Amino acid sequence: MYALIDCNNFFVSCERLFNPSLNGVPVVVLSGNDGCVIARSNEAKALGIAMGQPAFELRELFERERVTIFSSNHILYGDISRRVMSLLARFSPEVEVYSIDEAFLSLDGISMPYGAEVYGRMIVDEVMRCVGIPVSVGIAPTKTLAKIASHRAKKMPRYQGVCCLATPDQRAIALMETPIGDVWGIGRRIAPKLLVEGVATAWDFTKLGCEYVRRTYTIGGERTWRELQGVVCYAADESPEGRQSITVSRTFGRAVTTFDEVYEAVANFTATAAERLRQQGSAAGSVMVFVKGSGCHPNRYVGALQRMLPVASDSTIELMQYVRQVLVALYRRGENYKKAGVILGHIVPRDHVQLSLFDTVDREKHHRLMQVIDNVNRQAGYKALRIGAEKGSQSWHAQSKHLSPCYTTSFRDILVVKADK
Repeated sequence: MYALIDCNNFFVSCERLFNPSLNGVPVVVLSGNDGCVIARSNEAKALGIAMGQPAFELRELFERERVTIFSSNHILYGDISRRVMSLLARFSPEVEVYSIDEAFLSLDGISMPYGAEVYGRMIVDEVMRCVGIPVSVGIAPTKTLAKIASHRAKKMPRYQGVCCLATPDQRAIALMETPIGDVWGIGRRIAPKLLVEGVATAWDFTKLGCEYVRRTYTIGGERTWRELQGVVCYAADESPEGRQSITVSRTFGRAVTTFDEVYEAVANFTATAAERLRQQGSAAGSVMVFVKGSGCHPNRYVGALQRMLPVASDSTIELMQYVRQVLVALYRRGENYKKAGVILGHIVPRDHVQLSLFDTVDREKHHRLMQVIDNVNRQAGYKALRIGAEKGSQSWHAQSKHLSPCYTTSFRDILVVKADK
């Protein structure tokens, strides 16, 4: 059995954690430069605010309905996420962090004397008690079914946050009520084709023949079909979406022109991406850098370049060296740059890296150094220890007019409580 733990309205929940007066009122979180809505409370959803909707289109609605607005505080959200994921390790020795607000737990060999549903309820209660974040739990024999269960636990009040699809009857009802487009691994490209064929629900999909599914929708479609039947096809660290790259990018708060400013930005992006690599025990075999000029005219400069690494790496230092080489080739003097990003690709498990006879890098030394940096930053706060190229001038940082304090990672932002005698 697998359990999928999904934090409810995670970014909004992080803001409410330190400001209880936000409970019950509409709250939204905006993307970099306060551009688009990337998180909404249930109250904001009820007002018709859509995910990804530009903030400037909603100004009148924000004022009329007294919507509380926050700029995305990724430092705060990342730290709260780490607390949740660390707590989940108490419930299973195998925790697969799928995203900042989702994680799979393998329940194989776990003693659950009162059943899986009660165990899921314990997870919900413990995360709320220790971290203060509401979560939903979906439990099922496969990851694809666990995704469906988690969605039902979050959207259907009758489950009270925990949905367990342990029996064939429970799975059948869930599949009949799940639109085919909501099935993990189907995707927007395949769903319309299935609808044309009369496949409207996940249940309809399971009634197709295995040979037909394999022939028409390739091996990926067959694996999804089998997962819906209760047959495990995606084990630990596997998913139908298959993480093939890690992207970190930002729109700058102002246009930057010098090479040093652009490199400082992409160096910060590289450090963030490399940390994510190490968290999932992976290494990257390629780096790509892209830059975009300011303005909307068709002649603005847009450039991207990829570099393959001789040996896949998770070292921030080594990755930054290749990123700098790529940026040197991309950079044009006199351009005004408004956005840049780094993509780490050709990702492989760290213990499966193919070495080279001509490799001169002391990889064990790099690994130990990265462990020290990660440990220090976990204990002393975000970016307490960083590579020199990251500097910290912040000249390129996004404009965040509604940024909340970094309550858990900055001493100056620690909450002060005053108690009357």
